Amino acid sequence: MQEFIEKIYRNFLDFFMSLDASKKMGFVALVAFIVAVFSALIIWATHSQYETLYTDLNRDDSKKIAIILEENNINYQMSSDGRTISIPSDMVDRWRLEISTMGVNFSGTVGYEIFDSQSFGTTSFVQRVNRQRALEGELVKTIRHINGVQRARVHLSIPESSPFVSERETPSASVVLELGRGVTLTRSEINGITHLVSSAIEGMRPRDVVILDSDGQKLSENHGDSMTENTANQMALVQRMNRQYEQQIEDILSRVVGNGKVIARVTVDMDYTRSTSTETRYNGEDAAVLSEVVNRQVLHGSRPSPQGIPGARANLPGEEPQPGIPETRNDVNKELATRNFNVPVTVTHSQRPTATVNKISAAVMIDGRRVPAVDAAGNPVIGDDGRQVMQYEAWSEADIANFRAIVASALGANDNRGDQIVIKNMEFAQEDLDSIEALIREQEMRELIRNIVKYLAIGLAISLFFFFVVRPFIQWITDNTVEGVEDFLPRTLEELEKVQANQKLPGLEEALPQIEEKLNPEKIEGNMLREKIISLVESNPGKAAQVVHEMIHSTESDKQIA
Repeated sequence: MQEFIEKIYRNFLDFFMSLDASKKMGFVALVAFIVAVFSALIIWATHSQYETLYTDLNRDDSKKIAIILEENNINYQMSSDGRTISIPSDMVDRWRLEISTMGVNFSGTVGYEIFDSQSFGTTSFVQRVNRQRALEGELVKTIRHINGVQRARVHLSIPESSPFVSERETPSASVVLELGRGVTLTRSEINGITHLVSSAIEGMRPRDVVILDSDGQKLSENHGDSMTENTANQMALVQRMNRQYEQQIEDILSRVVGNGKVIARVTVDMDYTRSTSTETRYNGEDAAVLSEVVNRQVLHGSRPSPQGIPGARANLPGEEPQPGIPETRNDVNKELATRNFNVPVTVTHSQRPTATVNKISAAVMIDGRRVPAVDAAGNPVIGDDGRQVMQYEAWSEADIANFRAIVASALGANDNRGDQIVIKNMEFAQEDLDSIEALIREQEMRELIRNIVKYLAIGLAISLFFFFVVRPFIQWITDNTVEGVEDFLPRTLEELEKVQANQKLPGLEEALPQIEEKLNPEKIEGNMLREKIISLVESNPGKAAQVVHEMIHSTESDKQIA
C-alpha cells in the first residue's frame, strides 16, 4: 500500500514538474477552486439547521426569550420584525419544555401563581387587586386554547360589596381577541367565550360581556332585556331551520338533476305561543267500594186513641184507657247506609312546545337536462370544435310531480296545515367553462414551457461552461505538445534507453516498451527501433496521430519556406 502511494506521489510530482510556470499556476488555481467548493459544501452540510422555536411574539416576549437563550449560551436567530425566534433544530423540543417549566408567561399573563410569592402584611386592597389580576390572567390562558385565538386581553369590572348598599351592581367584562390571519370565529364560538367569562365571575350575566377583535369590531351581541334576547334567539332558530330544510332539498334532488342544478329556498312560519292544559278523567266502570257504614234503627210502640173531654187532662199519660177504645201503634224500622267508592281518576298536564311549525313554504328551481342534439335524420350534430352539440331539454310534468312528492315527504309537509311547495323547471345561465378551461390549460402550458426553457438554459450554460472553459483549461494543463516527431520518438537505441532511464515523457511510461537487458547483437539497430516505434504507436494511437499531424504541417511549412 505504501509503495502504491509513493508511486502515485512520484508520478504526480513528475507530472507537475514537467509543466511550465503558467500551467503550474493554473493547476494550483484549479485545485484551490475545487477545494474551496468542496469545503463550502461540507460546511453547508454540517451547518446547524435552525427551526422555529416560537412565532407571532410581541417585542416583550421576544426580548424575554432572547435573554433566556443568551444566559444559557444558545445560538438563536430572530426575524427582522422580532416576532419569530429560531434555534438549532435538535434543541427545539428540549428548550420548549425548558421554557415552559421555567414558568415564563407570555404577554405578561399572570394567573393564580401571583399568590405564590406573597409578602407578610399585604393589605386587603392589594389582595383584591391581585385576585382580579389572577382572574383576568386565568381567563386569558383559557381563551387562548381556542383555535384561531393568538392573544387575548380580559378586563374585569367587579364592584365592591358593601352591607350599606341595597342594590348591588352586576360585574361586567371586556374581552379583546387577536385572531390569526384569515381566522373568523363562528357565532357559537363567540357565545362560548361569552358564557365562559360570565360563568367565571359570580353574578355576571352573559349580556354584560363585550367582545371585540383587534380591529375594534364588536363580536358579541349584548341584548338589553330578555325579550330582545328571546326575539334574537327565535330569529336565529328560524334561519337555522330554513337552511336545514334547504340543504335537505338540495341534497336529495341533486342526486337526480345534478350537482349545482338545484336552488331551494324555504320559509318556516313558527309559533312561539306557550300554553299549558290540565285534563281529569274518571273511570266509573272500574269503581270499587272503599268503605261502607250502615245505621239501622227499629222501634215498636202503641198508645190509646184520644178519649174523654178534649183538653189537657185527656192527653195526660198514664190514664187508663176506657174499654172499647182502639189503640194507636207507632212502629219505626229505619236503616241508613253510607258507601264510599274508589273511582280511578286520570289527571293529564300537557304543555305545548315553545316553538311549533305553523306553515312551511318551499320554492325550488331546477335546471333542465343537457342531451345530445340530433338532426332530422337522427345523426348527431357536431359543432365547430369537433364535439357533439348539447341542447337543453326541460323535465316532464311527471318528473316535476315526482320531485314535488319527494320534497313534500322530506319536509314533512301537511296539506291541512296549508304547506306550499312550488317547483319550477327553468334553464340556468351557463358559464363559459370551456373558454375558462382553455385559458387555464394555455396558462399551464406557458408555465411548463417557461420552466422547460429555464432548465434547458441552465443545463446549456453548464454544458457550455464545461466544454469551453473547464475542458480547454484541463487540456491546456495536461497537454504535452510536441513540435515534431524528433521530439516525440528517440532516434537511436541509446536515446531510447536514456528516455526510459530519465522518464522524460510523463504519462507514456507504460506505453514505452521495456528494453531488455541483453540485446541480441545480431539485430540491426534500425529494425529494433522500428519494432519499438510500432509497439509505441499501437499502445498510444492518439499520440501517434498527433505526431503525424505535426509532421505533415512541418513538411508543408518547409515547402513554403523553400
